[in-house]
Amino acid sequence: MAFVPLNPEFCASLEVNSILMNYQWFCYSQGHQEYIDLYSLREKGPWSLIKGRLSAVEICKVEDLDYAIVPGSGDSCCKITLRFVDPSSVAFGKAFKLTLPELIDFPDFVVEKTRYDASINRDWNTRDRCEVWWRNENGEGGEWWEGDIVSVQAKSVDFPDSPWERYEVIYTSDPTLHKHSPWELHDLGIPWEHPHIDFDITNRLLSLFNKLELSAKKNQVEKFSSENPFYLNF
Repeated sequence: MAFVPLNPEFCASLEVNSILMNYQWFCYSQGHQEYIDLYSLREKGPWSLIKGRLSAVEICKVEDLDYAIVPGSGDSCCKITLRFVDPSSVAFGKAFKLTLPELIDFPDFVVEKTRYDASINRDWNTRDRCEVWWRNENGEGGEWWEGDIVSVQAKSVDFPDSPWERYEVIYTSDPTLHKHSPWELHDLGIPWEHPHIDFDITNRLLSLFNKLELSAKKNQVEKFSSENPFYLNF
């Protein structure tokens, strides 16, 4: 039998999966539902596919991941298969698929466990001073906004214990009330950072994601060219 070399993009995808499968992720039903509603997505959340009531926070693991281009936009996205791993959950052992673009103007609703644990243990309260990182609209760079927590309450009566956007913050330079989740809040002026995936692993993941993104864009161009041969003459 002849040896057939593996496709480089396939190898990159396998390595990303093997790395991410070592970590647990917290998925927030509220955030997921708001995300689907805001962008009018056809994708169904796991609550509509699984019998029983999901908790506000569900523990998952990455089972599969692929990099793709959002049809009609040219933006990149991740297509992720997540499996519920908490034995006490009604969804234990079941899996669901999630298409996730790079979130610029929407908060993270899938959060890595160490980041989640650190933000919850910080135990933010009313009158605490904090700062929040806001990314620029083009996704490149951003700036810190300082403010005060003026209220701590559940965003929805359906999930009274959920940390999702539980904190209301008023910024020093903006009187508008903003809702935030604890993993978005940072102590002001204290050189402390959330626990995170090891830097070497993070850099490796970024490199792999870049390969997968380039591959996805290349495939899109090839598909467009095959469907529109007229453009090949230019």
